[in-house]
Amino acid sequence: MTDGKKLALLIDSDNVSAKYAQFIIAEASKHGELIIKRIYGDWEKSNTGWRIPAMNNSIMPVQQNSYIAGKNATDFSMIIDAMDILYTCKVDGFVLVTSDSDFTRLAIRLREAGKLVVGIGEVKTPLAFTSSCHEFSYLNRICANVGGDFDEKALRKAVVDYVRENDDGKLDLMTIGSYLTSRYGNIDYTALGYNRLSTFISSFSELRRNSNYVTLRKGAVKNKPEEVVPTERDITNIIVEYLKRQGGKDDISRVQDHVTRSLGKIDFSRFGSKRFAKFIDNQSEILRENSTVMLAVSLHKDAEAAEAENPVEKPEEKAPEKPLVEKISGKPIEEIVEKIAKRQPKPIEAPAPVKTIHINPQIFTMEVQKYAAENMPNGGNLGQLNNMLLEKYGKNYVAELGFSDFAAAVASVPGVSAAKNLVFVVEREKPEVTENQPKKRGRKPKNAENQVEKKVEEKPVAVAAEPIEEEQPEEPTVPQKPDIYSVIREVHAFAVQNENNGALAVLGGYFTKKYGRGYLKELGFTTMKKLIASVIGVSVKNDVVVIDDDFLERTEQIEQFVNDFARGEGSHSIKALSAQIKKNFDGFDFADYGYARFSDFINAIDGVRADRYHVVAED
Repeated sequence: MTDGKKLALLIDSDNVSAKYAQFIIAEASKHGELIIKRIYGDWEKSNTGWRIPAMNNSIMPVQQNSYIAGKNATDFSMIIDAMDILYTCKVDGFVLVTSDSDFTRLAIRLREAGKLVVGIGEVKTPLAFTSSCHEFSYLNRICANVGGDFDEKALRKAVVDYVRENDDGKLDLMTIGSYLTSRYGNIDYTALGYNRLSTFISSFSELRRNSNYVTLRKGAVKNKPEEVVPTERDITNIIVEYLKRQGGKDDISRVQDHVTRSLGKIDFSRFGSKRFAKFIDNQSEILRENSTVMLAVSLHKDAEAAEAENPVEKPEEKAPEKPLVEKISGKPIEEIVEKIAKRQPKPIEAPAPVKTIHINPQIFTMEVQKYAAENMPNGGNLGQLNNMLLEKYGKNYVAELGFSDFAAAVASVPGVSAAKNLVFVVEREKPEVTENQPKKRGRKPKNAENQVEKKVEEKPVAVAAEPIEEEQPEEPTVPQKPDIYSVIREVHAFAVQNENNGALAVLGGYFTKKYGRGYLKELGFTTMKKLIASVIGVSVKNDVVVIDDDFLERTEQIEQFVNDFARGEGSHSIKALSAQIKKNFDGFDFADYGYARFSDFINAIDGVRADRYHVVAED
């Protein structure tokens, strides 16, 4: 039915994510040839991530200025173009890519004109629009069963190459994600061991991620060739060839220098020991006597035979070579053969297992205090600190410390304080000396000089050590009054920091310890599950607190939008930002994130700061 049909593809960038670009083209092409491909949006103000996918798929961007805040001028522009195409171009149908019900009347009008109308949008698309199309495809379902053809090595190389080519100091995560999607399709980062794109990017040693911006780390060499790690066989071959040229033996230090010059610095611990001498001892083709390295007899005979076939002219004054036995070590041949026979069956030692670093309360306290001090005065990000400790001490380090979650562990560290997902150093206030308070002054005794002389002459008297006072058990803390906004933020943080593996019972135990046993009743809930169900973006699956991936992705997009707004031209007022966010992110409410004021929500975002009226970028 669709063979030979000519279609016009019209995309509403305000209502469809750029991650679906590849699938939109593939799905639309099933219905015919796409002779017109256009995408509509205000490209000067909004950064929807469509720039690269549009360029890679030959989609023409159509600029539509937003003349009045709150009015969706993009929809009007797309509708007007659709009617122009209907009357001026010979097309057999339209593919409308949007999740907005405002296009329902357009779809009905195009059907009345006898044109094929295909709709493509997300599951949230209202029924009024989907039923107005001849066919409608849901992107969420299409992409759920489609995966890109890639492996992690190729994906990492593509990311690093793209950042190197486009590193201007303002390369954001959304742009990188759009590039990867347009090239590889729908990427399942959980299959690679990461819960989303941002954590995948954070794992790169070559890249530095600051909030949603990505740059090359200082010292990273651009276009650095891929490092080739030499194998044990490669190293042995280099040594054998070198010893053949040296007459069968040489000092171990010179042999090691030759290997380093040929293959670069090598970590010999991969082969069972950090010592080069130990590596030599494990090779059956090579012998070592103290600091002398030599070829085994069979190899040395081959080298001597090759030298006989191609003799090298030697100075006449040079003394004739000694017999082979003396040339190698000066020991009887039977002793050397016996030594080789004993060494050959010796198995090569397996690489030493990686030692797990165990953590204790003292180390944890030191790590937290050090991280908080290094990030003063603005404070360090709690999530970044948790990721750093997870990588260093393993996923179970919080349980090893005896805490139910990361937030409780940080709260136990003296000298630091955590607020708004940041950790700060708390400066202890020095007690002020009032005028009425007597000052302690040392009084100089009479005949002080004589007493000093006597002290020099007198023998020292042993002083009994004062007994060390035992630490008294801490008094039980008074439960805090539960606040619904704080609880929402703590639920979100618990799910993210535990990578969707945090048990509901653990979170409940933390709340009971912090707020007391009656906190659920004070908040207006009867069970913990009902409390979690009231928090947007979080759910309970198999008694585990899980955060929704779409909610996380939407949050990252909002944070990116706020950063772009603070660094862009024009008004930086909080009121204007609020209007722009509500326009671009339907249903946004800062209370969903656990904040009573919009300015508090902004201040929780890395890279920006909000005062009473304006939003300011922070480097």
